[in-house]
Amino acid sequence: MKGMKGFLCILLVLVLTFSLAGCFSGGPVKVDKDGNIIVKDKDNDGNDVVIGEKKWDKSKMHGLEAPKAKLETSVVSEDGVMYGFSGMKEKDAKEYIEALRAAGFTYNSVTLEDYTFNGTNKDGKTISFSYDKENGSGSIMATKGEPPSDEDDGNGAVVGGSDKKWDSGKMGGLPDPGTKVSMYWTDGNITNYTLEAIPSYTDYVEKIKACGFTEDTQETDMDGIYIFTASNNAGDKVTFSAMDDVSTIAFEKAD
Repeated sequence: MKGMKGFLCILLVLVLTFSLAGCFSGGPVKVDKDGNIIVKDKDNDGNDVVIGEKKWDKSKMHGLEAPKAKLETSVVSEDGVMYGFSGMKEKDAKEYIEALRAAGFTYNSVTLEDYTFNGTNKDGKTISFSYDKENGSGSIMATKGEPPSDEDDGNGAVVGGSDKKWDSGKMGGLPDPGTKVSMYWTDGNITNYTLEAIPSYTDYVEKIKACGFTEDTQETDMDGIYIFTASNNAGDKVTFSAMDDVSTIAFEKAD
């Protein structure tokens, strides 16, 4: 599904990072006035690659300001730019991720455990940011791909961390089940929440029905798994499942 593209983007970013750093034959090496070692070479496709220059290149970083941290190293090529940093405070990391969202990197975004973020803007420019709150270090990478569709704005997932809130507006008006959200993702007309187990799930099913989901109902209760599906008169569909330790609620809006 498109909502999982962000996960793949993060994996691709990691692959790109290693490919940028590991596809050289050992090009010219120089030491700048500050003692920084700089390697200039070409990758396997003949693109210029520079490792070690630490000056923030705003134009290559999609117009973003540098994070409030000490830049330790960089990898610059035709395919993308990556900076490694240290000394960042936790609050500055959270504020930087919010700044990325405010700058429009909201297409097919993924947030992992509060401090890893991957998002694309309407032009296909992608930013991947990661931060380790234990030692204040991290990395930020800029790449460019195909522009997403308008439908992809707001799509994505949140896994772990604290930025997972129930949104009744995306769930056909369904009320908050009242248990902790562990993950959610949204992809076009589908939104899915994974939550801790709902103790009185039969009561919640009654709330689903009270929101108008009373057509084409189906119930299955077998081997510790309860599943309820229903539609409303607009054709929207809800699928609710409950187990001993987890519950999931999926809402699919009719086309």
